[in-house]
Amino acid sequence: MGAIENTVAGTAMPTVIGSLGGIEYYSWVFSAYILAATVMTPIWGKMADVLGRRPAFIGGLSCFIVGSALAGASHSMSQLIAFRVVQGLGAAALFPIGMTIASDLLTLEQRAKIIGLFSGMWGVASLIGPLVGGYLATYLSWRWVFYLSLPFGIAAGVIVRATYQEKYQRKKDIKVDYPGTIVLALSLTLLLISFQGTGISPVIFAATAGGAALLGGLFIYIELKSPDPLIPLDIFRNRMVHLASIHGFFASMTLLGTLNFLPLFVQSVKGTDAIAAGRILMPYVLPWVVAATMGGRLVLRIGYRRVVLVGMAFMIVGAFFMSRLSPADTILSMSFYVAFLGIGGGFTMASLMIAAQHAVKGTQLGVTTSLVLFCRSIGAAFGVAVMGALMNWRLGTLIASGPPGVQARGHNLASTVLPQTRQGMSYEEIHFLQSAFAGSLRLAFSAVFVASLLALVAAILLPSGSVEELAYSERIDLVGVDGEPGDSRKMEVSSHEII
Repeated sequence: MGAIENTVAGTAMPTVIGSLGGIEYYSWVFSAYILAATVMTPIWGKMADVLGRRPAFIGGLSCFIVGSALAGASHSMSQLIAFRVVQGLGAAALFPIGMTIASDLLTLEQRAKIIGLFSGMWGVASLIGPLVGGYLATYLSWRWVFYLSLPFGIAAGVIVRATYQEKYQRKKDIKVDYPGTIVLALSLTLLLISFQGTGISPVIFAATAGGAALLGGLFIYIELKSPDPLIPLDIFRNRMVHLASIHGFFASMTLLGTLNFLPLFVQSVKGTDAIAAGRILMPYVLPWVVAATMGGRLVLRIGYRRVVLVGMAFMIVGAFFMSRLSPADTILSMSFYVAFLGIGGGFTMASLMIAAQHAVKGTQLGVTTSLVLFCRSIGAAFGVAVMGALMNWRLGTLIASGPPGVQARGHNLASTVLPQTRQGMSYEEIHFLQSAFAGSLRLAFSAVFVASLLALVAAILLPSGSVEELAYSERIDLVGVDGEPGDSRKMEVSSHEII
């Protein structure tokens, strides 16, 4: 449920705004979910340690189910955004606590197998999510995109409640960094509002951006003083870790921005239905899965830096083509463009996670993994917000100079995405709307291209060497059989071997 929710909503959203209106809030449906899930993830992790795995898992699952039901029943975009926040708060518990339960129950060998199963599940969800969203929005209702989780969620809760016998000993001395979490959430929210707010005055923009900057500084101060920080800032001293985090931020802007806005281009400019919008993402996901599998093996043979740079070459080519989209582009050509992005994402994201994990000692693996994923999630939320702001600004400017019939639709412009709405429009109006949507989305995809260039800079600055040379090493004294000191030889042991 958590995996498919990342992709199933994207292809249904053009239909959603056609029903509810509010195209200016298009990106907030994604940003609100991602932001809520990102900030809540470490809190659920701590609650699983304090309250126990089963109570925390069922609590998060219940929150996700309630949010899904409310999102499906929404009657306005503001309601949908608010309920997506509830959904994201619960979704943050599903994957990390599920993995934690698996770690508690299984042996090391079994754990390796189940991690592969989890990865396969994410791949399958990414493949079927866009198609499921398209078919549900076309043949049933966009509301079933959210209702779909209800029967599976209830069944999962019943099974876990009835069969999982928890053996984990709850910890009492764990401290949750609530001040840091709250300040970070407020800072990111203000930052997204400052970019997303359409038509806001410069004074309000300056106030929200300035407030976000002040809260960001306060967050850094809190983290430096906290005994158990949400994000341990000293980990950024590791060059590999902070470059992997920076790359993840900008690469996620590129990849997730495309994933969420391309279906809108396909429906608004090409005039297709939600099913076709879902199919356009298949050439994006399939190459990603293949490239990620190949990249993991190539990292050990030719080094992570070469794999990442090859992936970035593909990503930049795809982002460049996306920044030049026009009504003349066919579905086939767009499939070709997103395939480049998929290959780039597959080669870079998995390879840099491996490199970052091998660059730290064993006790910092969990922190490093969480940090890189955290930066990627924030980049995704920030990317869709920036793209939404650029699209809304450009679309408003173009519509203001359009035919009277188009200008009259002003407040209900989002409904023109639906094919049935366009049946009552003249050819001139339809042609103008296609050009307007294409121009505004092309500007939004230009931000994707800039983000890919910034990700390339981070990739170029990566330290060179193989994974083995990168690995954090510790010197271990050899001891005799009886515990007496052995000879004076030392041995280099990587963090992976220690684990």
